[in-house]
Amino acid sequence: MSFLAKLLLAALLVLAGCTSPQHEGKWFSAWATAHNARVTEPAMSGRSVRQVLVPNLSGTAVRVKLENTMGEAPVTFSAAWLGVAGDGPALKPGTNVQLTFAGQPSLTLAPGQGAYSDPAPFVVNAFDQLALSLDVQSAADISTHQLGLRINWSAPGAHAADPSGTGYEPLTELSPLNTGQWPFYWVAALDVRSAAARGTIAFLADSITDGRCSTRDESGVSQPNLYQRWADVLARRLAARGLQLGVANAGISGNRVLGRGNGPSALERLERDILDRAGLTHLVFFEGTNDIGGDFSAAQVIAGSQQLLALARARGVKVIGVTAIPRAGATVGAKWTAARERERLALNEWIRKKAGFDGVIDFDALMKGPVTSLDDGSSAAQIPAAWNCDGVHPNAAGYKAMGELVDLKLFE
Repeated sequence: MSFLAKLLLAALLVLAGCTSPQHEGKWFSAWATAHNARVTEPAMSGRSVRQVLVPNLSGTAVRVKLENTMGEAPVTFSAAWLGVAGDGPALKPGTNVQLTFAGQPSLTLAPGQGAYSDPAPFVVNAFDQLALSLDVQSAADISTHQLGLRINWSAPGAHAADPSGTGYEPLTELSPLNTGQWPFYWVAALDVRSAAARGTIAFLADSITDGRCSTRDESGVSQPNLYQRWADVLARRLAARGLQLGVANAGISGNRVLGRGNGPSALERLERDILDRAGLTHLVFFEGTNDIGGDFSAAQVIAGSQQLLALARARGVKVIGVTAIPRAGATVGAKWTAARERERLALNEWIRKKAGFDGVIDFDALMKGPVTSLDDGSSAAQIPAAWNCDGVHPNAAGYKAMGELVDLKLFE
């Protein structure tokens, strides 16, 4: 072989290597939510639903996961499309791409079942708003994430392929109103293929991570589409530092480690909502306050948490523990007592000193405000007034402080 021929062959091999799958990157979950409720209204058979997902990573291809986790009947989608969101329910022209499932445009999910779409070439820019549109052929009920905190849309007929947004109207907020419960239907994750990303951080958590009160304004009204949860603040900080890590928020309002509070327990959903996330490297575990509010003991919460910790570590995942924040003066949920405060403090002592987490985020220390009296004559700390929404959840300023407290070295 001549020198020129060898040179041409080498060039061809280099070009082939540049387009081979191993050079296109790996999959990372860059947006996620967790299903916690079944609803039967509105009727969705013969309608389209268009929902906005905001991935925190850039990439060259996408896939979505649809789930019928909470459904009690099969659901059939005749088509699924993904495009870049424009104004309202409209899409930016020329961006809508059809998704397939095992090569087919349609998908049927049995109760409890989930499925990923096939990979689709798609230029994703971090923090762009992407619109997933589903044509629902038949559905007797809906598997939902309740506290969606943003407006999504639905239209009669099959309009997933239509970028105009004609006929779409906002999904109604779930009761109780003014809580941010604008829902997500059926969608569970958006994965991005990236050559630059290094991992995915998943959050197994309750309403303080799901974001209750995070968009409530000074007049007490919950506003949509603001992305002010502490995990949102952290995602923007990671991006600004150049740390390419997907953020998959699986917080569920009312969630517990043990038993069902509002939706499946953390133990029930660990595999589906956390360990199934693409590119998973870190788990942020922020649970326990609702267990204690439901009169589980710290010892019981610790035993359940140890099971979770062992399962995650068996997959090579680093687990970051988070301390339970003060609840004295709560105006929602369980009335706080001296007994419950003792269990909270015992849980936090274990998290800080005995659990052996790969790192700890001490939100209890951050949120430890003035001491207030309890009904039994004892006293306990409450959330500082400047950061307090309802005695259980921080307000928007409090969530911002939480997101800014996190040491990014935990994920480097």
